[in-house]
Amino acid sequence: MSASANGFNGFGEATVAAPPLQRTIPFDYAFRYDLTGQRDFVQNSTVEVSIEASFTAVSIGYGVVPKVSPIEFGLLPALRAVVVGPVTTIEVSTRLPQFPTTPLGSIVMALGQALDEPFNFAATSSAARRIGPRTAVVLKDGFRLNPAFAEKILLAGGLEVLSDEVLSRVFQAVAAPPDRVAFKYAIFDEGSGREFQSEPIFNIAGLGSPEGRRPFRYFARPIEFAPRSAIRMQITEVSEFQGELHISLQGFKTLGLSGTPTGARTARRIRRVGR
Repeated sequence: MSASANGFNGFGEATVAAPPLQRTIPFDYAFRYDLTGQRDFVQNSTVEVSIEASFTAVSIGYGVVPKVSPIEFGLLPALRAVVVGPVTTIEVSTRLPQFPTTPLGSIVMALGQALDEPFNFAATSSAARRIGPRTAVVLKDGFRLNPAFAEKILLAGGLEVLSDEVLSRVFQAVAAPPDRVAFKYAIFDEGSGREFQSEPIFNIAGLGSPEGRRPFRYFARPIEFAPRSAIRMQITEVSEFQGELHISLQGFKTLGLSGTPTGARTARRIRRVGR
């Protein structure tokens, strides 16, 4: 084989530049947002592609973690009318009412007190009858029997007298289901100034639903970001969902490119082999 064919002269010195040795490794860039539940609230998050290699994004995916507040509440003491001669007075019972006989309105009032938003359906003032915003959120998202006492309450069946400790912690607020989340997203390459959409994309249209029905998508063509470039992802909240939003760009890094530290190491290895 001639010297020009293998790239080395008779002294073992390189006569032509050998192509850099390149390899790819899987890699994801992650973005995290705290969803506030404020419609049209815009958040930006930026990650910088490392100097060692370029990054090629193949697909994008997301997931959400609902915000869970440990809110426990129970039953309110029952009110009863006491007639003493011509005067009727209202007294508060010293014991909490039993679970099966509690009206829904009393449960809602107990929730309001637990959230420091007390109100009274029987009040004459409209302000006193107004349900607070935090109470309204729990009523929309839902509440359940407290898991710590659920079995005891269900097995009692209205026959067993439950203690005041149990009755004061009968219920627990639950987190909003993930399918309530709605947002718009947009991706930008800050280095080149390139935008990858004409306008922000609605998450269901672009990514699918978060409860497992295609919560990701492949790009029509992989997107390559150069070393040192900055990827900015912008989200705009659409729903009242509160929690953590995690978005990931899934792809790979290409090591050994010219002008990168991994490319320089490859070139040094080639020179040492030549000598």
